[in-house]
Amino acid sequence: MTRTALSFIALLLALTGGLAPARDDQSSAPGRDAAGPELVIFNWEDYLSPTAIRDFESEFGARVRQVYFETDDARDQAMAASEGAGFDLLLLDNTALAAYRKRGWISPLDPAAIPNRRYLDPRWATAFPDSQDVAVPYLWGTMGIAYRRDLTGRDLDSWLDLLRPAPALRGRILMVADHFDLFAVALKALWFSMNSTDGAEIKAAADLLRAQRPAVLRYGSLTTDAHSELLTGRVAAAVTYNGDAAALRRRNAQVVYVIPREGGALWLDFLAIAAHARHPALAAAFLDFINRPAVAARNAQDLAYATANLAAERILPAQMRHNPLIYPDAATLGRCESYTQLPASAMAARLQAYAALMHGD
Repeated sequence: MTRTALSFIALLLALTGGLAPARDDQSSAPGRDAAGPELVIFNWEDYLSPTAIRDFESEFGARVRQVYFETDDARDQAMAASEGAGFDLLLLDNTALAAYRKRGWISPLDPAAIPNRRYLDPRWATAFPDSQDVAVPYLWGTMGIAYRRDLTGRDLDSWLDLLRPAPALRGRILMVADHFDLFAVALKALWFSMNSTDGAEIKAAADLLRAQRPAVLRYGSLTTDAHSELLTGRVAAAVTYNGDAAALRRRNAQVVYVIPREGGALWLDFLAIAAHARHPALAAAFLDFINRPAVAARNAQDLAYATANLAAERILPAQMRHNPLIYPDAATLGRCESYTQLPASAMAARLQAYAALMHGD
C-alpha cells in the first residue's frame, strides 16, 4: 500500500469540512431494551434488514445500534476524526479497504469465527485481494439514473440527460454528494474511464459538473421511504444505486432505473470489524449470522440488493433473481467499471474541484 489513500483522507479533511455528520439510528433511542452488549455498526441508512437485526438481537441477547453516514466521504471524515474508535462493524467499499487497513482501523478476521464465509460467491470472495483476510463481501450493485417517467415525459438513457438537462428537468435533479461517484458520472458522460488519472479529462469533468450546478436541486442521497423526493415529485431524476431504485419502484411503478449508454459503476460493499471494537467476538458472530443463507437471502429481499452470498442467491425467489434491475445481464455489466485506487495527484485534482463545487466557488 502506498501513501495514496492516506493522502486522500488528509485531503478530504482539509477540503470537505461541510460534509454531513454521522447520525445515530433513532430506533436505538431510550425505550428499547438495553440489556446485553451493544453492537455498534457504522453503515448506510436502510442497509440492513430490520428483521435480520431483530433476529440477531434475540438469538445473541445483544442490542444493535447503527450510526449512519450519508456518503463514503462523510464516513472517511468521521473515521479520521475519531481514529476509528466507537464502532464494532464498518461498512466499506473496496477502494477504502487498503487505506483503512493501513491506518489500523480494521482488524484481521479469524476464519474459524466466521465459518459461513464458505457460502460466499467465489466471484466476490476473490474479487479484491486486499479484502480476503480483513472484510466480508456483503452486497453488490450498480450506479445509474432513477427517474419518474411520468415527470420526465420521455425515457432517459444518457448521463448528459442530467448533466445538460432539458428545461423541464432543471431544478428537479438530485446528484450524489460523493466525490468518487460524482466524478464517475461526469467522466462516463464524456466517454472517459471513471478511474481516469488524466488531468485534462478530470478538468473537463469538473467543468461539466460546474456548468450543471444551477440545474441541481441538491447534492445528497435519495431516500427510499414514502417521503422520498422522487416519490413526492420534487425530484424528477436522480443519480442513485440500483437497489434504492428497486425499493422506490415497489412504491411507484413510474420509477425507472437505467444504466446510461456511456456505462456506470459496478460496486461491491464489505463488512469489516473495527480495530477498536468493544465487542469483536460479537462482531464476528454478526458476520457469521448475516451469512447464513436464509438470513442473507431475507436481507437481500428486504433491501432489494444483490447478495454476495451464493447459497443465499440460489434460494431467492425467481422474481428477484431474474429482475434485471437487481441482477443485470452480462451486456449491461459489460458497460460498467469497478472503482480502483487512484494516485495522489488525481485524487487531489478531483477533491479540489469537488470542494469548489460544493462550496459554490
